[in-house]
Amino acid sequence: MHIKGFLFDLDGTLANTLPLCIKIYQQTFQHFTGRRYSDDEVTAHFGLTEGGICQRVIPEHWQQALAYYHQAYEQAHDECAEPFAGIIEVLQLLRSKGVRMAVVTGKGEHTANFTLKRLGIAEYFEYVAAGKEDAVIKATAMRQILRAWKMDPQEAAYIGDAASDVEQSAEAGVLPLAAEWAETATIHLLKDIHPYANFTSVEDFMTWITLNIETITTDQNNKRKG
Repeated sequence: MHIKGFLFDLDGTLANTLPLCIKIYQQTFQHFTGRRYSDDEVTAHFGLTEGGICQRVIPEHWQQALAYYHQAYEQAHDECAEPFAGIIEVLQLLRSKGVRMAVVTGKGEHTANFTLKRLGIAEYFEYVAAGKEDAVIKATAMRQILRAWKMDPQEAAYIGDAASDVEQSAEAGVLPLAAEWAETATIHLLKDIHPYANFTSVEDFMTWITLNIETITTDQNNKRKG
């Protein structure tokens, strides 16, 4: 496969951070509203940034709520101090093959960059495209990164753990891959669109890369940069 660029979702794909996110949202919402929100009530807003979610749930005090969320999130991040087992080896393998990498996430810029640095994997990604407060924009972000790389969509892949990730990558024209190694994955909710491949473990994903992603030669890299 002539894949030259690999785009990654973050929460639930690179690390098991979704339980942490849900917990801190619940803590934040209860602090400002006085009531406990269920997991489903929290995840119903996923796809927007933390700022966008706070604006929906706590519109009158969303800025204070966002600051509270950021502080609580950073303080609790030791609960998820490492990526999924095998992810660093995957990133090293893709790097060794000359594949360019980026993150496209619905998280806000602040938490996305904090998490990547805290996990020790920020160095692998040329771009980190964060979400927006009022819309899901992953397909748009993918296209912007590909333009920066001067790369056609069919030369790139995106892997994520949510049904919407597959839908957004298909919309962008990149190869849609499904990460189902986290209990929080929602790929099973897909109806009309299906991923090119599903992976139930990081080990299976790494095997697929080894067998299917060609190494980019120096000549190919020079042509791409030119």
